[in-house]
Amino acid sequence: MEVKQKVLCFHGFGTNSEMLSYQLRQFKKEFKDIDFITLNGPIPLNRNVIMDESIAKILENQNIYSWLNFLQFKNNDIDSIFSPALEEVVKILKEQGPFFGVMGFSQGSAIAVRLAAKIAAQEIDLGYDLKCFIFVSAQANHIPESQQFLCRIPSLHLIGFNDFVVDRSMGLVVQFLNPYVIYHNQGHKVPTLTYEQVKDLKRFFENPFQDWSKTVYVPKLAKL
Repeated sequence: MEVKQKVLCFHGFGTNSEMLSYQLRQFKKEFKDIDFITLNGPIPLNRNVIMDESIAKILENQNIYSWLNFLQFKNNDIDSIFSPALEEVVKILKEQGPFFGVMGFSQGSAIAVRLAAKIAAQEIDLGYDLKCFIFVSAQANHIPESQQFLCRIPSLHLIGFNDFVVDRSMGLVVQFLNPYVIYHNQGHKVPTLTYEQVKDLKRFFENPFQDWSKTVYVPKLAKL
């Protein structure tokens, strides 16, 4: 029996693991040797959440979650927002690992970014090395200079030109030393991949440690 490589996946704000599993249906079909394992965020939400009407209909009778707990924000300590989710994620990565990689979509990418920063700073040791980070519509907030990091783990960035967080997604790329960027013309979503993009991703998954930084032009963002 073939053992699949595992990728732990974090959903967007106000949705859940089942929704992300549905959003990843093309990935599951095209990359059959990878098990995309979706996880619920630790913060339950009530139904008073603004979201796309089509998504709201799908989630009508389901529990929804967040990864970040802003009610815990104290004394300008950013870690307090991430702590519950990050602790749960690290526990799963250790107890159910090894994992091939970690994927974050929208708000879920914030947890993936935090994990990458902690690993880069040697503040978290999983007991094994992740092979990649995957960011989709990455909603990573501006990272102050004092908190910037350079992560050596290969990263894959799916960035939509029509995504309202496109600037944040592109800004995140420079925090990784070996990024592979795939642009698409869709919005804030897990994109529908073209035949060429599927081939590109298969190359990445087969050997994430080759030098991807030279395969894409990463535009330098102007300072505001």
